[in-house]
Amino acid sequence: MIYFISIVTIAMTRGLKREISDLVSMAADERMSESIVINKAGRIVVMLSLGMMGAGLGQHVVKPQRVEEKPKIDGVLNEVEWGRAATISNLGQVEPREGAKPSERTEVRLMRTDEALYLGVTCFDGTPAGVLARDRRRDSTGSGDDRLRIVLDPFARGTEGYFFGIAAGGSLGDGIVRAGNRPEMEWDCIWQAKTRVTADGWVAEVEIPFRSISFEPDQEGWGFNIERVIRRREEKLRWASATRQKSLYALEGAGRITGMRELKTGLGLDVRPTAVARWREDENGSVTTELEPSMDLFYRITPSLTATWTWQTDFANTEVDERVVNTTRFPIFFPEKRSFFLEDARYFRFGRIRRSPLPFHSRTIGLSGDGERVPIEMGAKLTGKIGKWNLGVLGVDLEDKGSLLADDVFAGRVTYDLFGESTVGAIVTDGDPRGNGSARTYGLDFHLKDSRFQGQEAKTGELIGWYMQTENEGVEDYGWGLTAIYPNNPIYMRVGLQRVGEDLDPAMGFVRRPGIYEFTSFFSYETEPAGSRWNEIDFDFSAGFDADLDWEILSEEYEFDVTFERKGGGEIQFGIEHEWERFLEDFEISDGVVVPVGDYRSTKLFGGIETPSSWEWGGELEASAGEYLGGQRQEVELNVFWKPGPDWATRISAANAWHQLPGGDFHTLVVNSAVQWTPTSNLLLTGDVQYDNVSEEVGLNGRVRWTVKPGSDVYFVVNQSLAKVGAERRYESVGREAVAKVGWTWRF
Repeated sequence: MIYFISIVTIAMTRGLKREISDLVSMAADERMSESIVINKAGRIVVMLSLGMMGAGLGQHVVKPQRVEEKPKIDGVLNEVEWGRAATISNLGQVEPREGAKPSERTEVRLMRTDEALYLGVTCFDGTPAGVLARDRRRDSTGSGDDRLRIVLDPFARGTEGYFFGIAAGGSLGDGIVRAGNRPEMEWDCIWQAKTRVTADGWVAEVEIPFRSISFEPDQEGWGFNIERVIRRREEKLRWASATRQKSLYALEGAGRITGMRELKTGLGLDVRPTAVARWREDENGSVTTELEPSMDLFYRITPSLTATWTWQTDFANTEVDERVVNTTRFPIFFPEKRSFFLEDARYFRFGRIRRSPLPFHSRTIGLSGDGERVPIEMGAKLTGKIGKWNLGVLGVDLEDKGSLLADDVFAGRVTYDLFGESTVGAIVTDGDPRGNGSARTYGLDFHLKDSRFQGQEAKTGELIGWYMQTENEGVEDYGWGLTAIYPNNPIYMRVGLQRVGEDLDPAMGFVRRPGIYEFTSFFSYETEPAGSRWNEIDFDFSAGFDADLDWEILSEEYEFDVTFERKGGGEIQFGIEHEWERFLEDFEISDGVVVPVGDYRSTKLFGGIETPSSWEWGGELEASAGEYLGGQRQEVELNVFWKPGPDWATRISAANAWHQLPGGDFHTLVVNSAVQWTPTSNLLLTGDVQYDNVSEEVGLNGRVRWTVKPGSDVYFVVNQSLAKVGAERRYESVGREAVAKVGWTWRF
């Protein structure tokens, strides 16, 4: 019956406009009898009625109940207000079988005060002992637990929104969703949620303050969707767009929550003072101590526009980068991890460029050209929306440091919303955080998106283009790029071409390889074999090349792989990769091992196996072997985790690579390990050990984070570096540091 109604609704939607047009013409024609006109009008009424039924099925809409008293966030839905809240219970199964009846019932209750949105979610489970609830960590994806995933699109454009993840064990994660991609988890939001395992399953109670997110005050309806994962069955249930054709993060397929006007954000002022005490000992045994205050201010000029100011910014609580050994000719991209730059970082993104060339990468601010840390004296940002304009302005004042004089750096970014889902924009940067010279970068970009360019099939198509130009000490150059994307299921396609000038050098950005044309393409096909042990099978193919600016090919790369995803979680992958590369100059890949000028062809086979994340212990094993730069290379990477309960989690990874080249043999080993203790959801203790056999250094990091309340934290961090010194090559300390940091947020 449902399928019949759906077919009828589609047909009527196509013909409704024509029917109304005919009715208007008939009514104006005096020759038409009254009975004929009435009959035609009756047909339209029926079509509208069925059409509304279809809209209710396809476009999910709910209005959260407005209440005066906010509930206590404790994971117990015992307040009277929850009994009056709007309720969602029609979640549909997406995986392992789209359209199948969910194995368990889910009940989502929604209500709001003038200050916050509240969700009370009851995840019923006939086997409550089977609920996986072993992760308490803040800023964790909770991938091994039963979990809920929520997306909000306050501007209802289907292009960008917020992500909130809640695991049954109590871990919370938040991020920014852009263009249907997985959330960017670097964003940090002041919100709260509590979970509780019960005799009927598990419960989550959630509070999202309106002042913690950006929204348009006159936007009555917000995009909203929720997804539940029953981990032991690898079962995924979703409210709106319960289909594999759309992911949860394809915001154009979200439902709607209405009645979102007349919201309050108070004065919109957050004050966050911080005190930092630091003790440091260098490799010579010299000891220094520091006690420094700092301050961050956040002011919401409007609910969609925020001004941020920071003074004597300290990043003591920033997580360390995972150690890597670079055996390529090109620099490695490291992501930004500092909170000041991560907040509202999306407003500075340009051209949907993945890694290179970036006109602006905030990681460059605070580091000199030789990698020395440069203190930030003061910084200010203005980010958000003004009507259809999206704005990002950043200014930073750097302190004197060695040969680097005090300097100011600036970045400005603006985009304009077009056609509901598209944008055009510009970017400019001024200043060089690496040195004392002058540098400017200019850029223009566009992003055209249509989530219904194939009509009723509701497929999405995207076209992205950009142009940038740099001026450094009188040297100018330019770059451009064009990318077309078909981001759908079961077929995903992407093809792109970009030019990177030889002297293109964004001083506040990142360029992996200058002086090239770069072509990339990717094709993926996903199938769901019926009656099989596999949830899905993915076939991926990629091809690309780099050419110099005279179109002489410098490198080519082709890869084909197949991934089998088990119904109970975990996957198996195998594939083949072929590369051709031309070296125009000798390259020292390792100490004493030189790859001479020439052409090199390499073919390797690779494979891997990954255990389900729901297991108490498991991991991932990847291996490859084949030709490499005129010789051979074998690689093995092992990642192991152990999660005995909600208190403890341990992981260790080891990446080994053996190279047998005409110029000599060498071996690289990188080890990263961590242990985490989470006695409560507000207290996290971590210990990291890192080692590589190239530098032969051991890095030790200990970190304690106590979240007194959302936005207010106490940190204690210890770092130590050990290296082989002296003729006997014994490990000795080459630097130690202990840092205590207290930060508190007051909201007005």
